Amino acid sequence: MLTHKSSLICLATAAASFMVVSNAWGQRRWDAPKLVTNYCSGCHGVDGNTQLPYFPKLAGLDAAYAEKKMTAFREPSGPPVDEAFWWALKVVGSKKGAGNVTRQERMNMEGVAHAETPEQIRAAVQWYAQQTPVSGRPSDKALVTQGHDLFTKGVPAQKILACATCHGPDAAGKGPAPRLAGQNAEYLIDQLEKFRKGDRRHSPEMTMVTRDLDPDQARAAAAYLQSR
Repeated sequence: MLTHKSSLICLATAAASFMVVSNAWGQRRWDAPKLVTNYCSGCHGVDGNTQLPYFPKLAGLDAAYAEKKMTAFREPSGPPVDEAFWWALKVVGSKKGAGNVTRQERMNMEGVAHAETPEQIRAAVQWYAQQTPVSGRPSDKALVTQGHDLFTKGVPAQKILACATCHGPDAAGKGPAPRLAGQNAEYLIDQLEKFRKGDRRHSPEMTMVTRDLDPDQARAAAAYLQSR
């Protein structure tokens, strides 16, 4: 049985440990740029590892790629729709489909892009680029296997190129091609559908790659990437 003195020592040790953990998290959170803590974190998380299915994960995303996409919101013709921040302010639990984004929701991101300085945007994307991506979520093994084959080998019979050619063998991104490893499957499925339909006029190469991709293949590819 613990003595009164021993109990006090144990209690003090536990309290100190709790404070260390709490302070570490607080330091991690409040070291983030204000744009991250005040805005981006609501949908993408402070560390960019959101589990909300229709929001893209930003942890480990190449800063130059993310900055280019974010800056595109400043263009008067409207932003491209495959950027990493597209689903910010998406209403969780809404009956709307992933692709049914309102003009108001789009305007929210356009407003941020115009209100924040290039330096603030750069700080935010660099913060997310430095965060460690969490391990992906598992899915149906057969679906993941099918998606792995599609990602690494493509489907020559359908003239579908291997995704790894541009996004890298581990899906961590390469050059202008963004990181896909661990990304939320729902988000990826919707993006692939938009590419397939030709809604991505700024990215004709992806339209060409995905135009013969059927929905089942898209789900398989997304399941594999989410599992990474």
